[in-house]
Amino acid sequence: MKKEIILVDDNPIDLQICQMIFKRTMPEVEFKIFDGGFSAMKWITENGAVFSGEKNFILMLDLNMPVMDGWNFLSYFEKLNEEVKKKINIYILTSSIDSRDIERAKNFPAVKQFYSKPLTNRMIKSIMEDDL
Repeated sequence: MKKEIILVDDNPIDLQICQMIFKRTMPEVEFKIFDGGFSAMKWITENGAVFSGEKNFILMLDLNMPVMDGWNFLSYFEKLNEEVKKKINIYILTSSIDSRDIERAKNFPAVKQFYSKPLTNRMIKSIMEDDL
């Protein structure tokens, strides 16, 4: 089954790097790309039927974005339907190395792991093992 990756980041270069590294490790991967938390949340809420099938989604979330940052996205995500929430595994991928951010992320059950940029092959392998 093809993996679908949802990338949420306002930095086009980081988005490009993520796509490149994922494609190198998983050539069959498909992407949904959003330049901020608001547009990603809007898509998730408007496309609930997408999450009713067997496919699970991996969501790579940046924390530092304008309009709706990663923290606000996570707060809204917690209020979504359980059916949708269980289909999306969230991995934070951010420039932050602040230990307070790492601890804060642990308060959100949907967050599987916290990674600091840049994305690496090792991180992807860890995500794939976690996402089986």
